[in-house]
Order: sequence, then C-alpha cells, then structure tokens
Amino acid sequence: MATQSTIDNLTQEQPKQGNRLVVSLIAVGVLAAVFGIVWLQSSKYEPPKVGKIAPEFALVDLDEKPVRLSDYRGKVVFLNFWATWCKPCREEMPSMEVLHRNFAKDGLVVLAVSIDRVTTTKDIPPFIKSMNLSFPVLIDSWGQTDMPYKRMGVPETFIIDQEGVIREIVIGPRDWTRLDSLTVLVDLLKVTPKTVKVPAV
Repeated sequence: MATQSTIDNLTQEQPKQGNRLVVSLIAVGVLAAVFGIVWLQSSKYEPPKVGKIAPEFALVDLDEKPVRLSDYRGKVVFLNFWATWCKPCREEMPSMEVLHRNFAKDGLVVLAVSIDRVTTTKDIPPFIKSMNLSFPVLIDSWGQTDMPYKRMGVPETFIIDQEGVIREIVIGPRDWTRLDSLTVLVDLLKVTPKTVKVPAV
C-alpha cells in the first residue's frame, strides 16, 4: 500500500511532467511557425532563369551611395557575386577588370556584389585596393540578394541585357579574357571580340 509520502511525490511529479509537455509543444509550435515563415518567404522568389527579368535589388557602394540594378537599364550588366574570403573570386577578378576596361565604352557595366557579412566588410576596401579594381563594388552584408538570386555559392555571375533580362548564368569562376567566355557578352554589346585586350600592368 502506497504511503502518504509516495502519493505526495507522485502528485508533485505529474504537474512537472505536464509543464514539460506544454513547454515542448510550444517550442515545436514556434519552430514550425519559423520554418513556415522562412519557407513562405523563400517560395515567393522563383529561382532566376535565363530569359527571365533579373530580380531588382537596392544596395550601397563603398561610398554608401544607394544603387539599384534598374539604374542600369539600357546597358548590359555583368552582375557578379563574390566575397573577400573566396579564393576563386580572387582568381577571377583580374579578368573582370579587363572586361570593365575594354567594354565600359560599349555599354557594359560590371557590378561586383560582395556578400561579406558585417564581420568581414572591413576587408573589402583593402581587397579592392590590392587587386587594383576600378569597377563598382556593392555591399550586401545582410543577405538581401540571397533569396531572390538563390545562389549556389560564389563566385556566380549573371549576364543581363539592356531590357533587364538574364541572358547567361555562370556558376563558378571564369577567365573572362578567353574569347569562348565572351560569346553572350559580345553579342549583346554588338562588338567584335578582337577588342579584348589585357591592359599593361
């Protein structure tokens, strides 16, 4: 026969177990709500595809000047996502500078969007200076372009025509001084690939 102390212990444990269950259910509910919100936000954005309008964004450059992608409508945009800690990005950047110097006069805009987060944005200016880059660099420290562009990683490049339509998506680095890398660009710019020259250092 159960003693009074045993009964008291059991009656004290039951509310504790009930409280744990309630807390667990609330935690599961909160997690489900968070995942649901993230999924709904993500599902709003269709992955960018060739032939579709490039998703709009508004970022700032290194001088804190606001820049929108649509500011360059009417020009061919070479939109490159990169980061200071990305070795392939570093290897690709010099050939991007070649593009910028050779084709800016023909209507090409090279936009390099850094996805460095807040902790590493301080590394961007020294990186640009060390690479002697002169094309516009934008900062996306808070991941504003993450969902709209659904990148596979960095570097990743989107070639966008004068109407804002994506004409080519390049995942990974590319040597942009190679003629076979320039097919889409030179077609959009209506220039001859013979004009590609590596500037003297």
